[in-house]
Amino acid sequence: MDDTELTESDAWVLMRHLGYDPNNTAEYDAFLKEWCENEALKKELESTDPELYRLVNLRANAFEGELAKFYLEEESLKAKLDTTVSKEQMKAYYDKHKEEFLLSDYLVKGLYLKVPKSADYKTFNIDQAYLLKNDKDLSDVNSYAKLYAENFYFNDSSWIYFTELSKDIPLTKYNVDNIVLNRSKTYFTDEEFTYFLNILDYTLKDDIPPMEFVSEQIKEIIVLNRLQQLKEQHGSTLIQKIKDKHEISIHK
Repeated sequence: MDDTELTESDAWVLMRHLGYDPNNTAEYDAFLKEWCENEALKKELESTDPELYRLVNLRANAFEGELAKFYLEEESLKAKLDTTVSKEQMKAYYDKHKEEFLLSDYLVKGLYLKVPKSADYKTFNIDQAYLLKNDKDLSDVNSYAKLYAENFYFNDSSWIYFTELSKDIPLTKYNVDNIVLNRSKTYFTDEEFTYFLNILDYTLKDDIPPMEFVSEQIKEIIVLNRLQQLKEQHGSTLIQKIKDKHEISIHK
């Protein structure tokens, strides 16, 4: 961007910290586009209003200090941070904060199979086996999926968001509520693929999810709360130690 460069290694570091996936071409292109636009804006401000550009730099430098403080505290306190969270602690948090976890989507347990339209499923009796009425049906579907599936999912013990399960199923012509609430067992074909869907169980929208579904989220919250407490207890001491290491002069 004019005389400003962003190396690929720096781009990867920035992308990871900003939540982008550097291996995803679309996200990589989106990040580069955003970076170039931001650099163009800075160049334009520098040429049209130098005083305002100076203010932008001063504010950016001030933010660098806050960012440095954040990372120094994180690294320093990690050694003191207890990241072990017991099931009892998770349950206690869950029982007290259930309303924080209200669902905005259905949770389901089920089977989903996507195969090319050209794949023969009737010879293998998949249009019956996906219903899972007999003990050997799942084994038959598994074997078939290994040979032909573009996508296959089955879990009758763990929950998944319905939108995640069905993200590559063309459901625009269908009533999603009816599919879930009726525990639908259906299959259909479009121009390219045949889709099999078997909803075994579900939870309602706006319901409170089972604790096991949010256990990792609860653990993360508890650990972050502990880190915040450590910052409040030791943050000022850490800052003072850092200040003592560096010569600070204030001229008035």
